[in-house]
Amino acid sequence: MNIAEKISLVTKAYSIDSIGQRVETRSFKEVFALVESASQSEFFNGGQNGLRPEFKFTVLINEYGGQDTVMYKSVEYDIYRTYRRTDGRIELYAQRAVLHT
Repeated sequence: MNIAEKISLVTKAYSIDSIGQRVETRSFKEVFALVESASQSEFFNGGQNGLRPEFKFTVLINEYGGQDTVMYKSVEYDIYRTYRRTDGRIELYAQRAVLHT
């Protein structure tokens, strides 16, 4: 049985501060998603392209606004692929976020 779990879709906006540095601002939209581990084939195919798939998050299409990041259980994941279904939902395929320094 699949049970919906809370995730946060992260929207990022950028601006320039008074000394010319780029500043990131984030907003979070909590939604319910069906959360599944990445399939074996997704993991294999992703690995061939330098990805490390972990989860597939399925949300309602009208709740997804093109975000590229998901927070799930206090961990940040990058969305690397989406799949729009015919039942009004979209699948978000994600890997653990890479820290940028």
